[in-house]
Amino acid sequence: MRIIAMTNEGQLPMMKNMLNSAVKAGIPMELFHCYILDSQKDAASYNTQQFQNITKRKLEIIRDNMNLDNEVFWIDNDIVLFENMIQDVRRYPGNFVMQDDLWGVCTGFFIVRSTMSSKYLIQKSIQCLENSKNTSKNDQHAFNEEYNKFKKTSFGFHISKLPQEQYPNGHVYFVENRTSNAKMVHCNYLEKTSEKVQRFKDINMWDESDVGFNLVNKYFI
Repeated sequence: MRIIAMTNEGQLPMMKNMLNSAVKAGIPMELFHCYILDSQKDAASYNTQQFQNITKRKLEIIRDNMNLDNEVFWIDNDIVLFENMIQDVRRYPGNFVMQDDLWGVCTGFFIVRSTMSSKYLIQKSIQCLENSKNTSKNDQHAFNEEYNKFKKTSFGFHISKLPQEQYPNGHVYFVENRTSNAKMVHCNYLEKTSEKVQRFKDINMWDESDVGFNLVNKYFI
């Protein structure tokens, strides 16, 4: 298994914060393969063409890594890990094991098993973004859209949703205050990177030192 993450210069401090939380949680850092986009300097705001382009690149990196390993674990930068939950996530069955984002499955925190069907769904999601002229559509919209079409015709294909209490999104954790059983937190449901950084700083979950970043496999693309 390999753990994949991606950033640009603007989100690099947030990736470092995520990686430092992984160190504290006891996750083997040699599992991480981190991609840094040299061509994208600024953090992208939600619902912009830049954000859509970055999320399409994310899906392409996931697709490429599925050709290198039977199991790929994607973790977004706006996540803080509280414990080594790898084996817990792996025990769930299915082609994908994904965070429940309330309105659909979340492409910010998931394991994908490399099968013909799962590769097909990732590729269809990439094509969906390539064909989209709607800048509000990102990788999660495309994936849920393609999955809802695909599951009607594909027998045996399965996605497991992780329990919200243990794997909460930003609304569950910060708004509903369901925190006691959390193994991680995904600071989504905010549009700007600066807002996410401030939220983490406000609750003492911020560390942008190079400790974790120095321990991972890095690729400048």
